Amino acid sequence: MNNEESINLTHASCIVLGFHAYLNLCYEHMQVLTNILVSFNHKLLLFILFVALPSISLAAWEDETHLISKDGTESVVRGLKNEAILFRHKDPQKCVEWGMSNGLNTIVLAGEYIFDDRIDVPRPGVTLIVDKGAVFKLNPDTKHSTISFKASNPDYWGMIPFIYNKGHSNVEILMFGELVKYRWETKERGRQTMPIIFDGRNTKGDCGLSGGMMLVTGRATDSFWLIDSSDVKVPIVALDTGPGASLVLEGCEDCHLGMIVNLAAEPGGKTGETIDLNSRSIDITIERLIGERSYEIIDCNESHVIVDEAISVGIPQKLFGRGPVSGPRFTDRRSFGTRSLNVRKTTVLNDAIEARLIHDVPAFPESLPQFTVKTTVEIDFEGNKKRRYSKAVQIDLRN
Repeated sequence: MNNEESINLTHASCIVLGFHAYLNLCYEHMQVLTNILVSFNHKLLLFILFVALPSISLAAWEDETHLISKDGTESVVRGLKNEAILFRHKDPQKCVEWGMSNGLNTIVLAGEYIFDDRIDVPRPGVTLIVDKGAVFKLNPDTKHSTISFKASNPDYWGMIPFIYNKGHSNVEILMFGELVKYRWETKERGRQTMPIIFDGRNTKGDCGLSGGMMLVTGRATDSFWLIDSSDVKVPIVALDTGPGASLVLEGCEDCHLGMIVNLAAEPGGKTGETIDLNSRSIDITIERLIGERSYEIIDCNESHVIVDEAISVGIPQKLFGRGPVSGPRFTDRRSFGTRSLNVRKTTVLNDAIEARLIHDVPAFPESLPQFTVKTTVEIDFEGNKKRRYSKAVQIDLRN
């Protein structure tokens, strides 16, 4: 190899080495740039997850909330963030249904509302809150939509659900106000109101609605109902009017119930049933049942239920009923002919003198979107002794 060839080879090697060094430098710069971009994207993702999305969710919650109030002889719907009237009508039924049709959350504020007909929940996934100062009455001079039992004469007794959820899943109804009872009866037929009914009946004969919540700390003199419904939570139904039953279930599955209470309307009085499992309900769990000198604390007909604790205020007429299925039914579920009742703890307070409900309900709309509802059953004994049973529920309208 001559000197010229050696010089050319060395020159070529330098070019190769230089190009390799250039590539390494580019790679290092690309790594730095990539790390910067990854870090930026990571921070951007964190910003989106923890700052932007919650802000959007909060804004969405505010935009999806309607307030209903009285304006003279009419009812009006307003948005949460402004005083502009979005809808008005002399019949509050139209306002409540408009609110639920056009937003996720509808709150009926204090006032007396006279309805021409029942409230029909228009779609799934909505929340209706009735404030503790709201009183719902039915106009006796208008035509009312009814539902009937399956019976030989099904139209004889027509039931008017004041608030009716027919087949809509994930509906939440929080009743802190008062639903006034109406009843008419003639030789030919009768009609009466029921406070709230979730009705999942359908042509398939299964549970036609799933999810949602019913919570009651308000005043009513009749039973609240779940029919052919699954996975509906009922954290509190607490009445001190001594109804025939505080809560009735037919054809339900996988429903978890919290504290269900039926106290007498008068001190030392008696009540009917705390809960009535009319028929064909399975996988029902109950935290606590409280009845005052009950005819039956629980009536279990062709159903399967587990109760953590049953409490009798005073000596009960009967603790538990396990009778055969009889009488008309709403449910479309097929009969399975079996039943089981497992009550893990029973407490009979023989020497109880009197019991009362204490409700801790927030003010609306000030407490929105997150608030706690608490109900306490306070029981008096001789010697100024007391015993209390409580249930608290946290609600967040942003969820």
